[in-house]
Amino acid sequence: MPTGRAIEDARTMLLDAGRRLLATEGPGALTSRSVAVASGVAKGVLHRHFDDFDAYLAALVIEDAVRIRRIEPRVAGSATDAVSDVVEQVFTPVTVALVALVISRDGVRRRARPAGAFGIPLLMDATTVVIDVLAAGRDVGWIRPDADIAALALALVGSAHLLYAGDRGAFPDHTALHEVVAAILAGS
Repeated sequence: MPTGRAIEDARTMLLDAGRRLLATEGPGALTSRSVAVASGVAKGVLHRHFDDFDAYLAALVIEDAVRIRRIEPRVAGSATDAVSDVVEQVFTPVTVALVALVISRDGVRRRARPAGAFGIPLLMDATTVVIDVLAAGRDVGWIRPDADIAALALALVGSAHLLYAGDRGAFPDHTALHEVVAAILAGS
């Protein structure tokens, strides 16, 4: 006779708990024990759904990468407006915390990086989205035809990461981000 209660979609519960912990307490607070407690399940449940904790973290990264790749600008009065909007959608507290984990944990980075890809997962996904926005901006005349949009996208995402990676919860305001994006795009 089973002794526990049936858990509906434990994997989703575990991933949701991890996102909540990352958003509220940062990457340092994320352990298999804290995830189990936050999700209300026994620690063994986590290990039934994931080979190890790096596999769990990689699943969080992969799901966030899917979210990032679906981002489209909600505002499009200029290239600066469109890119600023996309960057603000990319850099959530969860994403910033996950980037820190991906940078510091080789096993997570290896598992989360698609085959043949390079760079840091999540940041490279953001770069791809920004490349698409810049290409669309070039198509409508906001970006010069000869602009190196891949290099611009790397500069934009790298600069944005530096702005967002400061103290947890102390994200730049829209104006500060907009000024950085405008400065990078000024000659383009």
